[in-house]
Amino acid sequence: MVVYLMKFDKYFEHLLASHGISQYFASILNMAILCGILAISAIIANYVLKLIIIKFIKRWVDKSPNTYDDIFYEKGVFNKLSHLGPASIIYNFSPVLLSEYPKLLEFVHRLSIVYIAVIVMVVLFAIVNALHEIFSTSPIGKQRSIKGYIQAVKFIIYFIGSLAILSILIDYPLGDIFLKLGAFAAVLMFVFKDTILGLMAGIQISSYEILRIGDYIEMPHKNVDGTVIDIKLSVVKILNANKTISTIPTYAFVSEAFWNWRGLELSEGRRMKRSINIDISTIKHCNEKALQKFRKIELLNDFFSSKDREDFGAASEENLFHGKAYTNSALFRAYIDAYLHNNPYILPEMTFMVRQMQPTEHGLPLEVYAYIKEKNAAKFETIQSDIFDHIIAIMPEFDLKMFQKPTGEDIRKA
Repeated sequence: MVVYLMKFDKYFEHLLASHGISQYFASILNMAILCGILAISAIIANYVLKLIIIKFIKRWVDKSPNTYDDIFYEKGVFNKLSHLGPASIIYNFSPVLLSEYPKLLEFVHRLSIVYIAVIVMVVLFAIVNALHEIFSTSPIGKQRSIKGYIQAVKFIIYFIGSLAILSILIDYPLGDIFLKLGAFAAVLMFVFKDTILGLMAGIQISSYEILRIGDYIEMPHKNVDGTVIDIKLSVVKILNANKTISTIPTYAFVSEAFWNWRGLELSEGRRMKRSINIDISTIKHCNEKALQKFRKIELLNDFFSSKDREDFGAASEENLFHGKAYTNSALFRAYIDAYLHNNPYILPEMTFMVRQMQPTEHGLPLEVYAYIKEKNAAKFETIQSDIFDHIIAIMPEFDLKMFQKPTGEDIRKA
C-alpha cells in the first residue's frame, strides 16, 4: 500500500506534464491535488467518526443507567475526541503523499501536530467541565464550590498547551522553554499575581468553606451587601440587595474581614438582641397592694410559686433589711421571661436571656436575648416589633417608665 502511494505522489505531475503543461506548473498542481486528497480524506474520516458517535455512542449513552456518561456526552467529550481522526490521517499519510515536497511536508506535518495538541487541550477542557458538572450534582457539590480549582486546572492546561504549541512551531524543546521561563519567574509572578493569589485563596475558601455560592455576605468597607452568585479564580461576583452586581478579588475574602450569614440559614432561628432603657427613678420595692395586683397576673404564677421565692414578700422593714422584698423591675423581668416562653415564635431551647446591663446616663438597659423561629428578615422584624410593642406598652402596669431625653413638649409642660 505504501509503495503504491509512493508511486501515486508523482502520478498527477506526470499526467499533467504529458498533456503539455510545464514541469513547474505540473509540480505545483500536483502538490495542490495531493493536499486536496489529504483534506478530503480528513473530512471523510471526520464524517465517519461523527456518524459513529451520533449513532452508536449516543445509543449506548441513552441505554446506560449511569448518568455520568450522559454528562460526558453533553459536554462534547466524544464529539471533540472525534477530531483526532482527521488529524491522525493528515499526520500519518502526509509523509507518504508529500515525500517529494520536503518543505511542504514539514509545514503540514508540524501543522497536524499543532492541530492534535489543540484537540487534546479542547478534549481536556471538556473532560474537566464534565467532571465539574458531575461534582456539582453530588450532595457535597451543592455545598462546596470548586470553580476556582476548575479554572486553575484549565489555566494550567492552557499554559502548558500553549507552550507545547510554541515548542512545535519554533522547533525548540519544551523542557528548554520551561528552563528559559524560570529566568522570568519574577516577571511571570507579577503578570499573573491576581491569578496566583486567586488560586491560593480559592484553595483556602474551598478547604475551610469560607464562602459558597448562595451565601449572603456583608463587606461594609467595600459597600457590598448581597448574595454570592459566582466564585471564579480571580473574582467573586455578588448580587447586592439593591440589585447591583459587585466583583471583589477572591483573595480579599481571605485577607479582609467580612460577614457571612450562612450560619443564620443553617440555624434553627434568628437572633433577637435588643434592649430598652428603664428610667432608674421609677424602680422601687413593691408594697403589699402592688404585690397583690402582680399575683393576679397569670404569667407570673410560676415565678411566685418558685422555691427560690418562698421567703420573698412585700416591702416590710424586715424584708427590706434582709433583701427579701420584691422590686417592680424584678417582676417586670420575670413577666417578660414568661411572656417570651409562651410566645410560639420564640425558641427557648436556644440561648435565652432577659438581663440587666450596666446602668448608664440613659437609664438601666434591659436586654432581651433570644432566637425567633422565623428567619425571613421582613417577618422577623415584624415579630420582634410586636414583642417590644407589648413590652413597652406593659411597662406602666409595673410602675416603670422608659428613659428618654426631654423633648420640647416636656420643657413646655415643666
